[in-house]
Amino acid sequence: MPAVHRGRTAAAFGARHRVCPQLVKRSRTGVRRDGNQVKGFAGWLRAALGLLAGLVLSHAVSASAPLRHPDYRVGVHAYGTDDGLPPSGVNAIVQTRDGYLWIGTFGGLARFDGLTFTTFRNRPALDARGARSSAQAGPVSDRISALLEDRQRRLWIGTQDAGLSVYAHGRFRPVPVCGGTCQINTLFEMPGGELWIASSAGLFVLDPASEKARWIDPGRYGRAHIARDGRGRVYVAGADGLFAVTDGRLRPIPLPAGDAWVRMLKRSGDELLIGTDRALYRYEPGAGRWRPLGIAQPTDALQAADGRWWVATASGQLLRERGPGRWSEVRELSGVGVTRLGRDDEGNLWIGSGNRGLLRVRSPLFGLLPVPRAGLNIAGRAILADGRGGLWLGSACGGLRHWREGGPMPLQPLRPGEDDDCVTNLAAGRDGALLVGTAEGNLFRVVAGESTRVGNWSERGALNVWAYGDRFLIGLRGSTLEIGVDGAGRPTGERRIEALRGLSINNLVAARRGGYWFVGDGGAWRVLDGRIVEQWTPREGLSSRFARALYEDPNDGTLWIGTYGGGLNRIRDGRLSRYDSRNGLIDDTVSCILPDHRGRLWLAGNRGVTLLPDPAAAAADIESIGYGAEDGLIPAEVNGGHSTSCHRDSQGRLWFSMVEGYATIDPRQVPGVRPLTIRSRIEGATVGGREQNIAGAALTLPPFAQNLEIRYTGINLSRPRDTYFRFRLLGFDHDWVEAGKSRSVLYASVPWGEHVFEVQARTLGGRWSPLAASLRISNPQPWYLRPWILILATALGLVILVGATQIGAGQDKAWPRKDD
Repeated sequence: MPAVHRGRTAAAFGARHRVCPQLVKRSRTGVRRDGNQVKGFAGWLRAALGLLAGLVLSHAVSASAPLRHPDYRVGVHAYGTDDGLPPSGVNAIVQTRDGYLWIGTFGGLARFDGLTFTTFRNRPALDARGARSSAQAGPVSDRISALLEDRQRRLWIGTQDAGLSVYAHGRFRPVPVCGGTCQINTLFEMPGGELWIASSAGLFVLDPASEKARWIDPGRYGRAHIARDGRGRVYVAGADGLFAVTDGRLRPIPLPAGDAWVRMLKRSGDELLIGTDRALYRYEPGAGRWRPLGIAQPTDALQAADGRWWVATASGQLLRERGPGRWSEVRELSGVGVTRLGRDDEGNLWIGSGNRGLLRVRSPLFGLLPVPRAGLNIAGRAILADGRGGLWLGSACGGLRHWREGGPMPLQPLRPGEDDDCVTNLAAGRDGALLVGTAEGNLFRVVAGESTRVGNWSERGALNVWAYGDRFLIGLRGSTLEIGVDGAGRPTGERRIEALRGLSINNLVAARRGGYWFVGDGGAWRVLDGRIVEQWTPREGLSSRFARALYEDPNDGTLWIGTYGGGLNRIRDGRLSRYDSRNGLIDDTVSCILPDHRGRLWLAGNRGVTLLPDPAAAAADIESIGYGAEDGLIPAEVNGGHSTSCHRDSQGRLWFSMVEGYATIDPRQVPGVRPLTIRSRIEGATVGGREQNIAGAALTLPPFAQNLEIRYTGINLSRPRDTYFRFRLLGFDHDWVEAGKSRSVLYASVPWGEHVFEVQARTLGGRWSPLAASLRISNPQPWYLRPWILILATALGLVILVGATQIGAGQDKAWPRKDD
């Protein structure tokens, strides 16, 4: 009985922009789904958002001077009808405690697991035979206006034209209020569990247990918003203004002069955040004081996980709070037409729009510094501190620049009249000079803004340079040279390091036990007094011969070696462990390894930046967290492979050379994070292609059931395509069966009896969900196939056979023979 895995496809898109052909590839952009050009609205929207983000950066790139501060851009992912989202705009967004995101539209109610939208519409449900049943397959109307999950995990669904529905225990049913014809504007749960509901028929309180309504203000259409302040007082607002509920009555509160009605009402600590037809205010209930916030015509607001507010306006702006009294426009989302704001427990902001679908937005962690040249954003290559709080930034055929926070970023010419040198790496000389190696094999020395070429080895390709005591080293193709210098910093001679003959070195790190680690094509070697005293190559178990980065822990001497394509290697007490995408690492390319102030390790590679939150705890597997375009790295690929591609500055910030410019992050803004724990769920089952009824996590199969398909999912709203599964059928499967990204399993047949199907999920870099989703499966054996029936039938058959034989023998004796 083999199990067949059935996977699902998902949209993917990416972009690459690179320059300088000898170092990086030419620019490409595209929006694709499984190798085919995406068509329809969703594809257009993704392309438009990508273009908008590109235009924002292009404006910065084409400006006369580079940015003085890193540019922090939000990451945006769009979902539309091509992804399964119902059409007609988004009116309500809520995440339930089982992890699903629910979206209310005028085209139905959708449930979203991060990858797939499941739409529920107003129609009768079908039973296992495909016939209509008395149950509803969705809410009482497809025109959803409001959503709320209560403390009993029931989902209450307000509609525009048919009143209220509730979804509980996997079933929808109507709630008999307002004759089933009113529009529900707002649903609000009080601490005691009762629901306050603002509708077109007025304001009423609903007891969820009895579903009986108590009217507070019947017949008033204009109530649209409900909030509760820090003292427990309830406020109601809408077209008639703002009211406080006192002793079951509505007491009007005067609005600021010139304001006529309330568009939004939210609680903000002990205050209320109130948007009127004219402006946004903070209202202090105790003092009755209104404080304007300088934002015109707000339509919705949401407090993000970091405590800061996002505000949408009628003019199409989306504003983000930078600090007390400080707001900035989110340029990437201007003009989207925000209709609703929501959030989830993974740190995402969700934006519903009237005609542009659903957008997932993440607050940026990384800032970007572009390198402008001829209207393009040049690839970064090398980063080095200048010793005075600034940075030297070398780019791939974009020259060398000097950057200081808040100041200009001037170009430092290496050759008179030229600004397109292809820098490979940078080193600080003993006398304060800057040493610059280039892809053309040139070595430059920069002192007080003056550049001098001190050597050329162009016949041996790109040049790497490192400070080496009172000398410096040059890494070339197949050889490493030790260069002596005179008092003026000029080379006085060169000597080949024979121990490294034939090896191409691209990184040099001082060793904790003396000497230096040389890292390059072939592995890593520790050289002391001209001799190799320790080495880690594929012969010693290194995962790849293409070593790129090395970090040695100063406390315990643990050695970490990053490779191209082979992941990460850890050497502890002489034992080597390997980590790649098969046992927890996000990216199999590790071009840089940087520690932060908490002892965590940050890795840079082709998929972006990876954080190891607890490297000391790594065993057979390792935990990792990936950061990419949706965290501000646009595009995400790090331009690694040389010794100064990444850098930790004096303030603890981390800097990365990217395929477009540079990126920076302050690890202090990323406190104790861990990989996301994925919640697995069983979504449904079919037998022979016919949907089965699952009641209370139990499934009873019809007689002689064949081709049982079980569909499952894992709630991963941030990185759904990095979700992996494993399952088992207890009593049949000997161990967990790795399913990869497949979200269903097909059993050709199931043995008679009682079984339990379990499934677990994890995100790439995370651990398996501690609680498996389970489904009890009963496959009752027909009574006539039960063992005792078979035994009885066999015995009865034998009795009949013996009896018939004896009767036949008796008849033979009694019958007279012919010869008698």
